[in-house]
Amino acid sequence: MDYVIIGNGIIALTVAFRLSKVVDPSDSITIIGPDERIGSATKAAAAMLNSYGEIEKNTLLTDVGLYHFELSRKATSMWPQFEREIISSASEEELNHRVSPPIVTRRNLDSGTYIINNTAANDVDDHNFDSIVRALKEFGEHFEFVNPKEIPNYYPSQRNRATRAILIPSEGWINPNLLLQSLELALLQCRQVKFKNAKVEKILKTKNHVVGVTLDTAEKLSGDIFLLSNGAAAGEILNLSNLGLNIQPIFYGVGISLELKSPGYPLKNCIRTPNRGGTCGVYSVPLYLGPDDAGDHIVVGASNFLAPEPFFHGRAISVAHLLNSAIHEINGHFSDAQLVRVNVGWRPTTQDTQPLLGKTSIENLIIATGTKRDGFHLSPVLSEMITSIMLGESVDQRFEVFAPERDLIRELDRAEAISMGVESLMSQHYQHGYQPSSIRMDMDAQVRVTFRKELEELHDQIRAFDWGIHPELINMYTRGYAK
Repeated sequence: MDYVIIGNGIIALTVAFRLSKVVDPSDSITIIGPDERIGSATKAAAAMLNSYGEIEKNTLLTDVGLYHFELSRKATSMWPQFEREIISSASEEELNHRVSPPIVTRRNLDSGTYIINNTAANDVDDHNFDSIVRALKEFGEHFEFVNPKEIPNYYPSQRNRATRAILIPSEGWINPNLLLQSLELALLQCRQVKFKNAKVEKILKTKNHVVGVTLDTAEKLSGDIFLLSNGAAAGEILNLSNLGLNIQPIFYGVGISLELKSPGYPLKNCIRTPNRGGTCGVYSVPLYLGPDDAGDHIVVGASNFLAPEPFFHGRAISVAHLLNSAIHEINGHFSDAQLVRVNVGWRPTTQDTQPLLGKTSIENLIIATGTKRDGFHLSPVLSEMITSIMLGESVDQRFEVFAPERDLIRELDRAEAISMGVESLMSQHYQHGYQPSSIRMDMDAQVRVTFRKELEELHDQIRAFDWGIHPELINMYTRGYAK
């Protein structure tokens, strides 16, 4: 059996890793993707392994949201053993002296994640913070309220200091680049695995069967089972391939993170706000670089905006906003930090914001994309499920809710979506310096009225009378890319 995996990000490689442990010695696994990984959401991620930290006010109010959260919690529990398996396999490669020795990723779960509730944006932060605390209590997850002043290396400006904070000991992070290196080293040890430094341009189909792919090198590769898992670019391949599949649009969730070098203030914990309108809020995460790590590199993030095409460079406003937020909301000493790198990642985001996972109506084509910023964290559980599907095994029936050819998931009604949209837009504006005039005490209310009117008109325009537009997709519907 010849398995062909299109993509070389975290989902693709973890699926290949699991397959390599169970396939027959005569089988082959071909991983296709450019070595430089331009726009890789994996490489741009801070790789926070946060389940509770990602909860928002409405996260657990729907069946899909609850199931997604269940998968997220399961992934958290799987990460320790999963990482040990990867590192162990990579270390075997070192013993064989076939490649350079791997660098362990050193998960810092013992240090935990601090979630701060400050007043830098608006009360969306408060609602989401309360929702996180409520979920922690409901599901019996250990956490503790802490005095924000006692958070290590937390030095916000006085105007942006937190009024509340919690520590979640079980939520940590990984350097995604080191984990990718370890995965590649582990896969190189497997004789069945081949890496192809190329980009897939088109999937070739005969009747109801994929027979191969064409590459940008003009080569053609054949295979038996195909997995399309190359992030946001999957939509482009599907469009060019004319496979006749009814799959919703996949947008580029363009986000940036910044790598800083801040000597004298080594970060030992993840410090983050709750999610905010349009983004996952502001965070800072230690960036472990290896055995000789000085502990002075960090990642701060993140920005996000949806686009129908890729952006190859970070927008100036995003860089400026992240630097300003990190300095004023987390650590004023970052003003003296050196800006080492701007990471740009394309988070695959579907029209209904839910992932595309599982079999298609083409008998030997499986899809795994649309995971937005959750792909890294969910990779232990998603790779397990996708591997089972590729092997023809059964999985939890509830997983079919993410079937690639499903109808759009529309669990928001119109009124709820418009209210969420108004709150999201207000949050975005406050994050970027909006401040209502003190001369007109009702200015904030007037802005809300304007946003509500615009959203009502947009819903009327696209005839969304009994369903609502998710706040993340407002811009895509406004510009006509989502319909």
